[in-house]
Amino acid sequence: MATFKQYKTKSGAFWEAFTSVGKDTNGKAKRMHKRGFKTKKEAQLTSNVQTDFTRKGYVSSNDITFNELYEKWFSEDYQSQVKESTWAKTADIFRLHILPVLGSQRVKRITVAQCQSIVHSWLNQGLKQYRRFRTYVISVFDFGVRMELTTRNPMAKTSIPKQKKHQQAPHIDFYEKSELVHFLDCAYDYDNPQAFMLFRLLAFTGLRRGEALALQWRDINFETNEITVNKTQSLGKNWRIVVQTPKTNSSYRTITIDPKTLQWLHKWRMTQARQYFELGFNSKSPKQLVFASNDNQPLSPSMPDHWNRSICKRYDLRRIKIHAFRHTFCTLSFEAGATINEVSKTLGHADLKITQQIYLHVTKKQRNEAASKLARYMDI
Repeated sequence: MATFKQYKTKSGAFWEAFTSVGKDTNGKAKRMHKRGFKTKKEAQLTSNVQTDFTRKGYVSSNDITFNELYEKWFSEDYQSQVKESTWAKTADIFRLHILPVLGSQRVKRITVAQCQSIVHSWLNQGLKQYRRFRTYVISVFDFGVRMELTTRNPMAKTSIPKQKKHQQAPHIDFYEKSELVHFLDCAYDYDNPQAFMLFRLLAFTGLRRGEALALQWRDINFETNEITVNKTQSLGKNWRIVVQTPKTNSSYRTITIDPKTLQWLHKWRMTQARQYFELGFNSKSPKQLVFASNDNQPLSPSMPDHWNRSICKRYDLRRIKIHAFRHTFCTLSFEAGATINEVSKTLGHADLKITQQIYLHVTKKQRNEAASKLARYMDI
């Protein structure tokens, strides 16, 4: 509703308009007041334009900042749709890369040109996830449109700049068979049964680090030689260790363990029970973690890195990252004759892309070896 009132000044008679523009983010009624119209009709026309904007969900006097809109999106929409480890990482992305450039800006004043410049700056800074940053900002604006806090999504109109540098195929690091054998020998000699067992399990099952650290003894069937993967360990808010559902639906799986690795697991279970008994802990519960700290709590995800670095430094070994043990399992499985589908199902890949990348590397190596064998045989 709009009301109009005439008033007088030394310069003459004028009209002013009072227009209801809905409510602010706290639910408080807001009104627009504008004066200086020469006629009542002129005041009415301006009021009609404002009413039309209001019907479309736009409140001209709403000075909500992008940071305020982000907080509403995060708490009211996004946080309930994803796992804690995911929203914790997203919050860090906003804190480090998005809010410093958009947080204090008034939503209604953010332009497409400004958003485009920000996207280019992310790219020029060498931030590989600049596309993800852009998608997150689009989601925040989309939420604002749905909540009728704005009618515009300037980030959605930006283009995605292409990187000038040639995109090379990702380097896939892993241990060759001889390297893995030597590493495991050194890990055993390192005199830390838990560390040796973890690396043996990673290399012979292809488990992700989080999947291995979330394993309980009840997930291992010693009669059928199988491991059930149904959870994973991750980091939540403030680096809190959380156990949650696996990465993807395909990550739910049951995999077969080779007899030798199963024997090592059985031996480690006896060793763990003895160690914890001496420390005053009962490890007989089926929920007992396969890998745990000295106080029988979830093992820190940084501990495998610490063991890995220490072993490689002590024995002067080439070090690969923890996730590369998964690539090692994949590579050596192919060399042993396993098919893409067999390896992919064991790894719990959502698609065959990563599996195929490693497979192509291995088959290329095998082709090169075949050519060398022929050349040596012909000797001409």
